[in-house]
Amino acid sequence: MSIVEVRPEKRKKNIIISLAIAVAVIVAVGITVAAFLGAFKSDKPSLSLIGKSRVELEVLTEYEDAGIKATIGKEDITDKVSCKNDVDTKKVGEYEVIYSYEHKGEVYSQKRTVKVVDKTAPKLTLNGKSEITVSLLKFYKEPGFKATDTYDGDLTKSVKTTQTKINKETYEITYTVADKSGNETVKTRTLIVRDKVKPVISLNGQEYVYIELGGKYTDKGARASDDVDGDITQKISKSGSVDTNAEGTYYIKYSATDKNGNKATATRKVIVFNYNPSNKNRVFLTFDDGPSSNVTPKVLDVLKENDIKATFFICNYADDKKPLIQRMINEGHTIGIHGYSHDYAKIYKSDDAFMKNIYRLRDKLKADFGYEATLIRFPGGSSNSISKNYNNGIMGRLVKRVEAEGFIYHDWNVSSNDATGTTVKTKIIINATINTLVKKRNNVVLMHDSSSKTTTAAALPEIIVRAKQKGYIFLPLTPDVPPCHHSVTNK
Repeated sequence: MSIVEVRPEKRKKNIIISLAIAVAVIVAVGITVAAFLGAFKSDKPSLSLIGKSRVELEVLTEYEDAGIKATIGKEDITDKVSCKNDVDTKKVGEYEVIYSYEHKGEVYSQKRTVKVVDKTAPKLTLNGKSEITVSLLKFYKEPGFKATDTYDGDLTKSVKTTQTKINKETYEITYTVADKSGNETVKTRTLIVRDKVKPVISLNGQEYVYIELGGKYTDKGARASDDVDGDITQKISKSGSVDTNAEGTYYIKYSATDKNGNKATATRKVIVFNYNPSNKNRVFLTFDDGPSSNVTPKVLDVLKENDIKATFFICNYADDKKPLIQRMINEGHTIGIHGYSHDYAKIYKSDDAFMKNIYRLRDKLKADFGYEATLIRFPGGSSNSISKNYNNGIMGRLVKRVEAEGFIYHDWNVSSNDATGTTVKTKIIINATINTLVKKRNNVVLMHDSSSKTTTAAALPEIIVRAKQKGYIFLPLTPDVPPCHHSVTNK
């Protein structure tokens, strides 16, 4: 046996080759194992939440879930993942959104927590002004408030109020309301206690007084009251005088001042007029059933253009008609009462029902304008027979009762015939009025200014012209004018 000697250089080369082969084997084996393990790993589903795993949401708002991403290896299986979503956005609480996917008998899942919360404070609204002034603290009346919550609903009854004195005359009212989740809203109102209210002066008798030249004027005085001082009638001072021997308009002025220096004034207008002794041809234009928005202004315009004062027997009026009544007062017309209601069945069912109907309108005129109405006209006139359908003999009793209670009732002796139809021709109204006037007497003309009586307003200018041409003068009815009465039938 021979021994081959291996040189060192060759031995070194062999070692290097052997090492390279070993590394190659190891690498190959490693790749195979990695590939094997990778293949094994990709066989499991991967579920990943999009967005946060915990979400906070305001109650009663819409919830939109961000979703999930699911894969097996490089395969997208998102659309195969089932989702259980029990989020109730209408109710405060904590809810779960669960995503799951079953693979080879095993369930893979991810979970998102949604917390529905109420962090919105209630809405609190104060009625009235944010700053209110009263003469005395006891006069303060809470204007009210309203509290609502998007989740709890109406919380008005839960509002708590506290009153804090800031200084001698200033108070702060605090309004607080909290919902069930503890969200709170606070508002304040300033209350100032300071007497800035003027006294109220009420005239005894009419604001406009008509006295015939040479007659006697007796002032009926006035009353004064103050919200703090009470009755201060004794503090009224009066100025002005009336010379009944000289035609003209006179003014009697009343003034009163309360303890805090608030001053009120009121004026009575006294008109001294001359009935020409040789001319007793008087016309009293009267208008029933108003006021109306379309006819009454036209009537007032015609009267103003001709410097004529008339009498309006009015019915109940809405707020939008108040300016018309104020205009009647300002322009010197007489306001009489036709009745709060014109419903025959209601007002003539009993004596008391009729009187309440009169007093109700009288009190409203007094409250709204300080006007003392004493003249009335029965709906249908005192001679009406329709009242017999509701109460036999009622008119015989009422004509006595109204006078006993201080009222003066007026019928008419000239009819314009404008009530014979809805819209009577202008010519008919003119002729019916002019042809019925009688010289040397008080001619009380019945007309109407309700909304349908447009031709009455149209006829008025010619009636005035023709009556003046015949020597008539126009005057308003006053308590001093002898009333025109019909013969009562239902008595």
